[in-house]
Amino acid sequence: MLRALILFILLTSGIYPVNAVLANEEMTSDLICPCECAMVISTCDCPTAIQVKKEITQMKEYGFSEKQIFSALQAEYGREVLAHPEKSSSMLLWMGGVSLTILFAFLAYIFTKKPNLEIIPDIKKYEQRFKEEYQKFITEMEGK
Repeated sequence: MLRALILFILLTSGIYPVNAVLANEEMTSDLICPCECAMVISTCDCPTAIQVKKEITQMKEYGFSEKQIFSALQAEYGREVLAHPEKSSSMLLWMGGVSLTILFAFLAYIFTKKPNLEIIPDIKKYEQRFKEEYQKFITEMEGK
């Protein structure tokens, strides 16, 4: 029932003719057998692999494109059927981008922050105090 529904949806969604040069062998080398053997379908002889090969042949006869066949098989057997699934790391890219943006904003804040001139002590006041204490120290040393 599920297979018939998938076939019906794909047939009614606008089908492009399959390239005649594309052989079953080429397509099945990009698919992993959905049974426990985990072999490439083109080299596997288990009943599941034979069934998948028949499904591919039927879909080609109906005029399915390679992409539509892969989509139908993925819908039926899961993403694990594809030997080289598309990587969907968009969430990692977003997280990395946000993290770097926060890091750069923090670093920019630190490097561009101007010191508060109100908390810097009055240098002239301390220079005068140093001279007075130094003179006092010199007079005490001469007196001994």
